[in-house]
This record gives sequence, structure tokens and C-alpha cells, in this order.
Amino acid sequence: MSNLVQRFKYPGDQAIVNKLANHIETSNESELFHIDVYSLANQWNVSKKDLLELFIRGLHEGIFRMEWEYHCPRCGGIANETLFIHEAKSINCCDICKIEFSNKLDVNIEVFFSIHPEVRNISLEFKDNYLKSNKDNITATKMIRWKNPFSIYGVDIIQNPVFRELMEGEVLAPDQSLELMKCTLLFTDIKGSTQMYNDLGDSRAFQLVREHFRIIFEVIKRSNGIPVKTIGDAVMGAFSNKTEGLKAALEAQKSLIEFYRSKPENEKIEVKIGLNSGTTIIVTLNGKLDYFGSTVNMAARIQSIANPNEIVLPMNIFEDEECNEIISSYAKTITKSKTTFKGLNGEYNVYHIVLN
Repeated sequence: MSNLVQRFKYPGDQAIVNKLANHIETSNESELFHIDVYSLANQWNVSKKDLLELFIRGLHEGIFRMEWEYHCPRCGGIANETLFIHEAKSINCCDICKIEFSNKLDVNIEVFFSIHPEVRNISLEFKDNYLKSNKDNITATKMIRWKNPFSIYGVDIIQNPVFRELMEGEVLAPDQSLELMKCTLLFTDIKGSTQMYNDLGDSRAFQLVREHFRIIFEVIKRSNGIPVKTIGDAVMGAFSNKTEGLKAALEAQKSLIEFYRSKPENEKIEVKIGLNSGTTIIVTLNGKLDYFGSTVNMAARIQSIANPNEIVLPMNIFEDEECNEIISSYAKTITKSKTTFKGLNGEYNVYHIVLN
């Protein structure tokens, strides 16, 4: 068992690794096919997040294999399945319902972990029986209700920082995309970066910019988000829900203000942050997964009207009850304003947040 424990290379609580290694070595074959990760987390009294990370590390080390299943939104049947995300298609067809549908990471894509055959070789009958059972159930009832509290969705994997770090080569085919119905985008930018480069010189200024990247990236990861990329001196981050994105924005601004408080005046960096929440598509760009769509574009526009040391939010985040409670614990001032954006019709309500 010690060899298996070491293979996980898990930096967290080793007791979880020991439990999982023991489970792998002592469980019967049926328990190692489509392992119920979240149910195990409940049984072992560990967080779902920590155990999922451990399984992802096991995937990277060849202890597990992963299957992506693309469910028909009408009948719930499995219209397609792949071992890798780069085999995913934007659109699949259900042979039973005779319909085409778009694949959505947080709606119809389910993910399973099974033991890798090089670790324990389990019978192929489990897979055959699983597929046959699905088909028989649809034939009998016209629908499978596959969603349950223990389901792992595609978004749980794609939006996992550990997966994106360890499995960075797992990207979509260049001509394919997957939809994400709920995504919160964060954009940052620096006040007066051009002047800073002129005053301090390129080398010193970039050291300071890189330092601020580190702070923002750490906060994004700590908030279960993905640091998508840097764009010049700006940062783009993505989150699965509004509250995590909001907390990241607030904590990033708080951390940056505290970090630069004692710095010399000409080395202080002030950051402007904007958020937006809505639907996006995930694509592969420059060899990495990236986010596109009107929600992304609006997030960048919202950031562009932020003042230094400020966070600007759209109405759909500010008026969310849970988000509003979070804001009240951080905000010194909240200012509502109406603004227009070039190329878009009408006025938009936005909220400017300044921290305590």
C-alpha cells in the first residue's frame, strides 16, 4: 500500500490518501468501476473538494482513468462517451430521441473515475452491464434520471485548478467548444502601468507586476477559481459561481491594498477589478482552455469603468442575496450608477465597491 500512497503525491492530509489506497486494495471490483467519489467523501467525513483533488492527482499518476458521458437532455441516455476532453464534441445526437443537442458542462456532461487496469484489472462486464442497464431503462421508462447529489459534472473537472494545472494538455479540439451556463468572470487591470514602466524602468516595473500577478493568482485558486491568463498587465479569472468570484475579487483587492500599504509611493500598485456572471463557451486558444462570449466581453467592459482600489459589479451579482451578505462584510462604501457601453444599447446599473 505504501507504494500506492506515494504515487498520489498529495500535499494534503495523508490520512485521506491512506483511506483511498486501502479502498483500492480491499474493495471488490464493482466498487472500483464508476467510483462514487462524493459518497466516499461523506463516509470518510472529508470534504468533496479535497477528495476530488486526490482523485485528479490519481488520474495524473495513472491510478485512475476518467470517462466523460454526454447525456441527452430529453431522455437522459448516454449519447456519447469519451476518455478525454479533447474527444468531446460541441454537438451530439441522441439515437433514441433523434435530436441534436449542445453539450453543456454544468448541465448534461457527467464524469466518472474508475480504477486504471494497470493498477487493478476489473472485468469489462461492469461497463457492458452499465450501458445495457441504461438502454433497458430508457426503453422501459423513456427517461433516465441520472442527476443526483453525488454526480460529478464536467464543470467540476474543467473548473478545478488542480486539473487545469496537472492536465494542462487536456484541451478541446480546435474546432469544438463546450457551453458553460453559469460562469463568473473576473478581470483586473493596473492604474498607470505605463507611467510606472517609464519611472522605474522595464525590469523593475515588471518585477512589481509579476508580484501582483502572484497575489491575484493565489487568491483566485484559493477561491476555487481558474487563473485563465494574463493580458498585458491584466488578469482574467473564471469561477463556477457568483459567490466564489465575488469573494476572490474582494480578497484580491484586500490583499493587494494591505501588501502595498507600506511600499514606497512609486512602487505601489493600485488595481481595478470588474466582475460579470452569465453563460460562456469554453474553447481552446493558444493551446489552452479559454473563455469567450458576451459575458466575457461585458466583464472586461465593467472592469474598464472601475476606479483604482475598487470593484465594479453588475446588478445580477449585487442583487444576489448571498452575494449581498458577502459584500456587506467587506464594503466601506457602495455606489450605484448607470452607465452605457460603446456598441451596446441602453443603460446598465452597476455597483462600485470600496473596501473597509
